[in-house]
Amino acid sequence: MTKRRILVDDTRRELSEHGTETFPMTVNHDDLWAFEGKRVPIHWHDDLEISLPREGEAIYQIYEKSYIVRPGEGLLLNRNVPHSCSSQNNARARYSTILVRPDFLYGDFGSDIERNCFRPFLENSAVPCIHLKGTDEGEKEILKLLNQVEEVFDRKVCCYELRIKGLLCEAFSMILSENRKSFSRFVPANQLELERLEKMLNYLNARSQEVISLQSLAEQVHLSREVCCRLFKKMTGKTVTGYLEEYRANKSFPLVQSGQYSMTQIADMVGFSSASRFASAFRKQFGCNPGEYNSLKKKKM
Repeated sequence: MTKRRILVDDTRRELSEHGTETFPMTVNHDDLWAFEGKRVPIHWHDDLEISLPREGEAIYQIYEKSYIVRPGEGLLLNRNVPHSCSSQNNARARYSTILVRPDFLYGDFGSDIERNCFRPFLENSAVPCIHLKGTDEGEKEILKLLNQVEEVFDRKVCCYELRIKGLLCEAFSMILSENRKSFSRFVPANQLELERLEKMLNYLNARSQEVISLQSLAEQVHLSREVCCRLFKKMTGKTVTGYLEEYRANKSFPLVQSGQYSMTQIADMVGFSSASRFASAFRKQFGCNPGEYNSLKKKKM
C-alpha cells in the first residue's frame, strides 16, 4: 500500500491546498500508520489546524514542547507554526483534522472581527497552540461543536457550507474568549526566525546524504554556530543532529521495506556514516532494527 506523504516544498511549507479557493476548509481522516515512517514530519502552513484524536494518543511536537492529545480532547494549532506528529513506540493513532483558512472565519483583513477577535491569537507567537482537554463545560461544548463540523462535512447535505461556517465561528468565539487571558502576553510573530528555519531545513534536506558541518549550516542564515543551534532547537524541538538522524531514518524506510539492499548500502545511500549508526537511528525511530523490520512485518500479516 502506498504511504501518504505531506507534500511540502524544500522549506517544509506544505504545498497541498486545504479545501478550495471558494470554500477554504476541509476535514481529513488521518491515520499515522498511513504515513511514511508512521509519523508526520515537520511542516507548517497558513491555515489553522484542529486535531481531534479518535484512537490512540497523538504526540505533537510544537517548538520545544510536546503535547499528548487523547481521544475526547483537541488541539488547535496556530498558523505558520512548525509541527510534527508521532505516537509512543509507533502505536496506532487515528485522528480527524480540521483545516481552515482564517479569513474564511473573519472575512476582510482589518475588519472588527479580524482586529479584535483573531489578531491577538493569529499574530501572537506566545500562543502557538491551544490544548482543549475537555475538563470544563466550556471546552466540552467547544469539542462538541468541532465534532459536529466533521459530521456535517462528511454528510454534505444541502447548505452544509453555511452550517460548517456557523459551527466554526461559534467554536472560535468560545475558544478565543475563554483564552483571552493567555493573549495578554503578546509576542509578535517573528517572520525572520521562520525564514531562517526554512533556509536551514532546505539546506539540511538537500544535503542529507552528505557530511554537514554546523559551520556551513550557520553560514546559510548568517548566525554563529551556537545561535544557529539554539534557534533550530527552539523552532523544532530537535537538535540539528537529531533532526538529521530522523530525516535519514525516514528516507531509509522504503529502502528497508524493499528488502533489496544491505544495511551498509542503505546507510551509505541515505547519509549515515556507518551501518551501526543507521541501525541505532532506525531503532530509535521505528522501534526495531532495520534487519528485523521485514521479518516482524511478515509475522503480523
